[in-house]
Amino acid sequence: MSPAYAVEALKLRRSRVVLVATLALVFVPPGMARGLLTVAEQGGNDPATLKAQAMLPGGGWAGYLGGLMQIYATAGVVGVGIVVGWCFGREYADRTVVSLYASATPREAVASAKLALMTLWSTAVGLAMVFVTWLFGLATGLGSPDDAAWRTVARLTALAVLSGLLALPVAAAASVGRGYLPAIGALLVLVVLAQVATIAGIGRWWPWSVPAMWAMGPESGMPTISSATLLLAPVVALVSAVLTIRWWRHAEVV
Repeated sequence: MSPAYAVEALKLRRSRVVLVATLALVFVPPGMARGLLTVAEQGGNDPATLKAQAMLPGGGWAGYLGGLMQIYATAGVVGVGIVVGWCFGREYADRTVVSLYASATPREAVASAKLALMTLWSTAVGLAMVFVTWLFGLATGLGSPDDAAWRTVARLTALAVLSGLLALPVAAAASVGRGYLPAIGALLVLVVLAQVATIAGIGRWWPWSVPAMWAMGPESGMPTISSATLLLAPVVALVSAVLTIRWWRHAEVV
């Protein structure tokens, strides 16, 4: 392992931000989705029950996974985006970026290591969330998933992985803005625009809307999305990674 990767991996292992984000992303969305399903299945005419029933596409595994997709479509991008913003923004906020100009390790190598580790971490978190979702469903009495549920689990897995990739542009915002706040601002803009694009009917062309619309499918009232359109997510991640690395290579010390 190169020095850049070793140092950045050590930072991630010791970071409370990463620990809290990991636990939140892995356990909170499945818990919230199961809670919504429980409320919906209770019946009644109270506002909470009616709202839960309106959000879920059905009962059992279909309702559980459908609710989880709606939750993680936003939570995944926000949670990973916060960690990405911290990973890059802290160098400027803590003024440690100055020492990188005197280091033998090229700055672009440091940026590459951060991006690679963020990608690995977000993918691992997404897969762990799917595994916990399955265990939680079994433990709370939903029984074994049928074939339709397993196909939905596969779509949920793709959504979880792609959501992590779509948070990588926050790295460019944190780098160019030189801190946490520009990263958080960019993250909020991406999330809001994803909602606006979906409502406006152009979500199938907006990368931050495509994975959720594709995963939830026509059964949730979404338009049919071609699987090839999912390639927008890795393309966005690649372009943002290239721009971030170039910034770190040529940016002047502040």
